[in-house]
Amino acid sequence: MTDRSYLPYQSARNFQDRGMAKWAGFFLSEHSTSLAKKELDMSQLPQLDRQEKFHLLNQAYSQQVPIRITFLNQEKLIDITATVFHLDCKQVLLQEGDHYKSLAIHQILSIHASGGVDDHSECT
Repeated sequence: MTDRSYLPYQSARNFQDRGMAKWAGFFLSEHSTSLAKKELDMSQLPQLDRQEKFHLLNQAYSQQVPIRITFLNQEKLIDITATVFHLDCKQVLLQEGDHYKSLAIHQILSIHASGGVDDHSECT
C-alpha cells in the first residue's frame, strides 16, 4: 500500500486504487465494438482471377446450368444460386427463378457448379 500521509485530505489518504479493474469497462466496450465490426480480411478469401471467372461463367452460360456464386456486397459475403442469363466484359446478369440480379465481375469471389449428381466440379 502506498503511504499518502502527506496529503491534506482524509479521503485522499484513504484512497485505494482498484488496479486493473478500472480498465475493465473500457476493454469490454472496445472488445464488443471490434466483435460487432467483423472486418473482412480479403487475403483470407479465395479469389479467382478475371480469366477464370469468365471461363466458368461462359461455360455455365453455354450449358445453361445453375451455378453458386459467392460475391462481396457492401463488406458482406453473399451466396446466390442462379443461371447465367447474360454475360459481358464488366458484368453478369443472373436469373434466379423469376428474379434477375446483375453483378459486377470484380465482386465475384468464387463460382461453383450447383446441383446435379454428376457434379465433379472443384471448389474455386
